[in-house]
Amino acid sequence: MLDSDPPRGPTVADASLQAHPGHDLDQHRARATGMDVQGLTAAMMARADLGDIRAALVYGEALFARQPGAALAQRLARFHRQCRTFRAGARLLSRVQARSCECPAVLRQQAELAALAQDFSAAANLWEQVLGASRELGSYAILQAVGCLRHAGQDALAQKVIRAHSDPLRAAHGPDAVALLSKGLQGLPAAPPALSMITGNNGTGKTSVGHLLQAIGFRIVDADAAIGMYCRAGQYSPLRFDLTQGNPQMERDIVWIWPGSLFHAACSRARDSGRPVAVVGGFGRVVAPFIEQVDHVIHMAAPTGVIARRLAKRNSPTHRPGTRGHAAALRRNDRLSAQALGATPIRANQPIWQVCADILAAFAAPGNAPGPQASVCARQP
Repeated sequence: MLDSDPPRGPTVADASLQAHPGHDLDQHRARATGMDVQGLTAAMMARADLGDIRAALVYGEALFARQPGAALAQRLARFHRQCRTFRAGARLLSRVQARSCECPAVLRQQAELAALAQDFSAAANLWEQVLGASRELGSYAILQAVGCLRHAGQDALAQKVIRAHSDPLRAAHGPDAVALLSKGLQGLPAAPPALSMITGNNGTGKTSVGHLLQAIGFRIVDADAAIGMYCRAGQYSPLRFDLTQGNPQMERDIVWIWPGSLFHAACSRARDSGRPVAVVGGFGRVVAPFIEQVDHVIHMAAPTGVIARRLAKRNSPTHRPGTRGHAAALRRNDRLSAQALGATPIRANQPIWQVCADILAAFAAPGNAPGPQASVCARQP
C-alpha cells in the first residue's frame, strides 16, 4: 500500500463514509453493444491498463457473453476482486464450472471469492473440491478448507481434512502445528482476546499468519479486503481510478486509510460469529487510531533486508523493486516500533508456524486477558 501519511479531509475514525464519485459506465455499455469480439478484447485490456477496472468489466462481460471460457472468466473474477464484488465474481466462475469439467484453478479462485464474501458454507464445499481435484497440494488450500469448514459449523469434516492431509501439513509446518490444528480453539493455552489486531510492514507475513489462525478457529478480518480504502478529498474507493478518473495530477492527493465506519462494521460482523476475532493488516499511521479499540495488538517486525528480499520475491506490481511502494516500504520499516504502538513485538523472520505460536503465546501471557474495549468497538456504527 501507499506510505501512510495523515489523510486530508475526514479522519479514519469518522463514522460517515462517502462513496466514490459516480463512475458513469453507460457510455461504455452503449459502446460494448456494437463492438465485435476483437474490439471488446482490445477495449477491456485498454481500460484495465488504465486502472479503470469497472469499465474493463463492462467490456469483459460483453465479451464473455459471446465467447465464454475459463481463462476470460478468471480474468473477470480478478477484476471483481479488485472492485470487491466478491459474490459476483464467484457467480461468474460457477457459470464456467457448469459448462465444463471442473478446473482446479477456477475452483480455487471461486473458493477464495466465496470466502471473501463470507459465504463459508459455499467456500468450504469448493475448497473440498479443490483438494479432491489437485494431485500436488501445498498447505494453503488445506488451511483454507479447514478454516472455512470450521466457520461453516462443520468441525467434524475439518478434522477429517486435517487427518487426510496431515503429511503435507506436517511437512510445511511441523508436527506441533498439526496437533494444534486438530485441537483448534480448545487446544489453546488460554482464552484468546475477543478482538485483536495483527499489524506489520509489507512482507512481514501477516496474511500467512491469518491463514493459520483461521484454520485454528479465529475469525479473521482481512483489512485490505474489508476495511482499507483509497481516499481523496473526502471520497473513498477500493480503486484509485475512481478517485482520479485517470488524471495523474490527482495521484499525489490519494492516501490509503481505514475508514472508521468500515472498521467498526467489519469487527461487528465478525464478532457475531462468537469466535475470537483478529484484524489482520495495516501498518503505522493507518492502524494507530484503532489501537485503543482492541484488546491486544501484535506488531510483526523483520529487518529491512528481509523485507526487501520478500518483496522482490513477491513481485507485486505496487511493491516490486524500483517502485514507489517498494521504496516506501523499506523507508518506513523502522519508523514505528511496537513500543510506540503499545503492541507486543513478534519477530517475523522465522518459520511462519513459529510466528503463529509466538502470537498465541503472547495472547496467553499474564496481563493479556480480554478487556472491555472490543465490545465497545463492536457496538459503534
